[in-house]
Amino acid sequence: MDGPGFHVEVDVLEAAATGIAQSVADQRESALDELDREEATYGHAGVHQEMENLCRRWGDGLDILVKDADAIAEILTAAATAYREADASAAGRLTSDPAERVVDD
Repeated sequence: MDGPGFHVEVDVLEAAATGIAQSVADQRESALDELDREEATYGHAGVHQEMENLCRRWGDGLDILVKDADAIAEILTAAATAYREADASAAGRLTSDPAERVVDD
């Protein structure tokens, strides 16, 4: 889609939205709490406690990133839809090539 001073490749916009949405889905299936094992695995209660803290904090951060990425994917999808609708609307109004008369002359 082109306009005054810009060009949008709607397929690329949609591919970006799809890729981000897939990354979000992949992350939701990968829980950090699976990294935290029993205390005996670490050999020390303090190390175990720190691993639990790390997984919790990192999980909180990932939750924020996933939420933001999900919102970005939704916005990109909405933008691509708006571009496609605008393009279809414009195509519906142009029933002939406005430059045809100039070229044929």
